[in-house]
This record gives sequence, structure tokens and C-alpha cells, in this order.
Amino acid sequence: MRKGRKPATVNRYLSTLRQVFNLAKRWKMYYGENPVSVSGLLTEDNQRNRVLTPEEETRLLTSSAEHLKPILIIALNTGMRRGEILSLKWSDVDFENNMLIINALNNKSKRVKRIPLNHVMSTMLKELKLKNQKLSEYVFLSDDGKQLRDIKTAFLNACRRANIQGLRFHDLRHTAGTRMQESGVGIVEITKILGNTSLEMTMKRYVHPEESLRSAVDKLADFNKDCSNNCSNEKEGTS
Repeated sequence: MRKGRKPATVNRYLSTLRQVFNLAKRWKMYYGENPVSVSGLLTEDNQRNRVLTPEEETRLLTSSAEHLKPILIIALNTGMRRGEILSLKWSDVDFENNMLIINALNNKSKRVKRIPLNHVMSTMLKELKLKNQKLSEYVFLSDDGKQLRDIKTAFLNACRRANIQGLRFHDLRHTAGTRMQESGVGIVEITKILGNTSLEMTMKRYVHPEESLRSAVDKLADFNKDCSNNCSNEKEGTS
């Protein structure tokens, strides 16, 4: 299985196989040890993350086909996965409350996810709805008026025209999460918006411990400095 497959892909197969053996043992159809639990999973190198710079974003959007551009804008403003975006229906867009409601069936975590719409997305979606709301229940359509299912070629062509290398669509999700973190958004809020299953997963990808520790000791220095100044002023006032 290792030939031509990434460790993450192999692990998904192994996890399914492990579940098969677990169920077999539970149903009294197998009595040995679970071979997958004994052998373990492969080590995954899934920390390859690429953050789009503002200048690259401008080039990418300028170089994108018209049907691709709104998809990229949503990805950069929400951190939604490609499948979640392409599965969006107009019934999932709540303009009254400025909210996107991601169906559990279209969500990797298999839970309903609610994402607020900022003014950029709200305006764009309203304009898009005027163009194609009568054509389909889906937000993003192919040339034949049906649900758009594949944007791989369009995305690669946009990256090529923009002279952007090594960018995956999933990197737009990481870009959104990183920008939120750098703007001071809390880790809990980022986790909810991205729909991650745990705080640990979000912290592992978007929070850098060294920076957090440096910020913590800097705040201590500022606190101690303020205390020293206050103490000095009190002594001078007393004398």
C-alpha cells in the first residue's frame, strides 16, 4: 500500500480495517488481536502549510476565471473546505441573519456548522444569486447549469497565470485560519469557524508556542515595569 500512496491515505485504509476487526470481535466473529492495533499506523507528515500573501491573493483573484473567483473569496473569508463550498445550496445561505449553514452531510466533522457572513461575502453572494438563482438550487454551477463539482483545472490554471507555485486549494483554509490568529481572534472562535474537531488540532496548526511564550513574558515585563513606576511615585509622594 505504501507504493504510490501517502501515509495519510494508507492510514485511512488501515483505520477502516481496524474498525472491521473491532466490530468482528464485538460480534463474536473474531477472537484474535486486532492486527492494525498491534502494527500501528504510519507517521504522517501533514504539516505542509502554505499561507497566501496579500500580494499573491490579488494576483490569484485577478488571474482566476469568473466562476472560480467567488469560490476563492469564500475560502479566504471562511476557511471552508472545497467540498463544503461546492455543496452549498441557496437554502444554506441565510441573508437575514448573515449566516452560512453547512449541512452535517457536507461537513467533515459530520456536524452542522454555522459561519457568519462578513460584508464581502454577503455582497458577493447577493450579486451571484441575482445571476443564477433560477437555474439551480446550488450556489456554484458549471457551464451546463448543474452543480459545479470540479475546480482543479481552473485552480491550477489560475495559479499558473498568477505565477504562484506550490499552492493547494486547502492552503486557502490555512491562510484564513492564520490570518484570524494573527488578527487576535481567539483559538476557540477559530476552531468553531473552521469546524475542527478539537482545540488541539487548531492550536497545532495555527498557534506557534514560541510566539505565545514570548508574548507572555513580554506582558510580565510590562506589568513589572508598571509596578516599579507606581512604587517609585508612591515613595516620592511620601518623602
